[in-house]
Amino acid sequence: MQSRPAPPPRPPRPRPAEPALTRRGLMGLAGASAAALGATTLSGCGGAGASTDPDTLQVWSGLPPESGPQSLIDRFQEAHPDIPVRYTRYVNDDRGNLKVNTALQGGVDIDVFFTFGIANLAMRGGTDIAADLGDRVRATPELAGLLDPDEPMALMDGDTITALATTRAPNFILFNDTLREEAGVELPSSWTWQEYLEVIDALSGEEGRHGSYTLPDMPRIAIGPDYRLTAEGDSNFSHPAFLEHFATSAQLIRDGVLYPWSQALARQVEVYQQNNFVAGDFTSWVTAPFSLRFLNDQEAYPHDFRVSAAPMPTVEDQDWNTGEYGAFIQVNAKSKKQEWAWEFCKFWLLEGARDMLKAGYMSIISDVEEDEILEGLLGEGAEEFFDVESFRHTIFDGPPKLHMDTDLTAYSEISLKYEQQRDVCWLLERSPENAIRTVDRNTQALVDRFAEE
Repeated sequence: MQSRPAPPPRPPRPRPAEPALTRRGLMGLAGASAAALGATTLSGCGGAGASTDPDTLQVWSGLPPESGPQSLIDRFQEAHPDIPVRYTRYVNDDRGNLKVNTALQGGVDIDVFFTFGIANLAMRGGTDIAADLGDRVRATPELAGLLDPDEPMALMDGDTITALATTRAPNFILFNDTLREEAGVELPSSWTWQEYLEVIDALSGEEGRHGSYTLPDMPRIAIGPDYRLTAEGDSNFSHPAFLEHFATSAQLIRDGVLYPWSQALARQVEVYQQNNFVAGDFTSWVTAPFSLRFLNDQEAYPHDFRVSAAPMPTVEDQDWNTGEYGAFIQVNAKSKKQEWAWEFCKFWLLEGARDMLKAGYMSIISDVEEDEILEGLLGEGAEEFFDVESFRHTIFDGPPKLHMDTDLTAYSEISLKYEQQRDVCWLLERSPENAIRTVDRNTQALVDRFAEE
């Protein structure tokens, strides 16, 4: 860290919005885990643990500093030597996010924080947690693209803006090329849903090897943004795509084409999918660019096969990508360093593109050329381990049609209800029809409850 000079003066919808849920939810989280937060060590720039320092900008994120944030911060410090920065990394899992929520509610010294995933954003999107950046964003012409009402990349409620997406994260399908070629499967450059299902069936012929871990989120491909709710704000889980997704997945798990969900839950495969892909447990893998950092790390994840990429299949001519705009940057509403925080946010958004490629993050605002992006994502010597041209086609041709959900009504609660029914269905303990019917009923009850508040 650089020496610190003396700091300068510091300078909708008709239904109820999510902040009401945010306050209730975070109050509960604070009571549940305050002791755990106090006992937890979080890694930060310059040492462990987060400090309280009115003369230092405190930035919290779920990314390891060496994967890009540290180099970005070093450049920010060069441009703004009057704004010392301390970076604290939290683990971006359920436990880590719980501690961040508690810290924000409990008044821990945090100025800028990053939120990963819409479910977490639903908990942190209210103005009691996140500062309104609306005036600042509108006064910055370079950020105008984030406010496109037809393709929003910011969390907006009228003129209020509490979160800005920093990355575009298209999903794609990766292949273990050795196993794919052994199965006689050609690498697709475009394909329908039915063609995709035929391919993963062909890739699962050997006992103990599966065609894929899970299916792509087929309802998302078919419906697009805010797919859980209708335009009127009611539950949309009666849409036939949701039942088809549950039913097809359950059947393919039963047939051995998909990885057994009982093992996935027992072994926490959802968190560590890269381990099973490298081990050859499944031949194809639905994932996002950030996963590439595992596959170009030969020390931690040694493997002797090349990896190729294919785009998402289309569903009845619908081609929404299951990836999204994300890695939201936010400013703590309680921060006393709002001017400093905004300078940092602007720098990250406008000048951080190259730094974050190492983490597998493609910035929304970027003048980086395709070759440099591919080199950053795939690493040095990429040709040895990746079919580079397949990644070029998959990431840039089109390009993939990304989304951002903006109606966050009961988002976290709906997610929980959905995941509970998904699990019992894919454990083959409940029929897809009953599981989806329950999700639909529970979602409508949540929507109705919020409409009454």
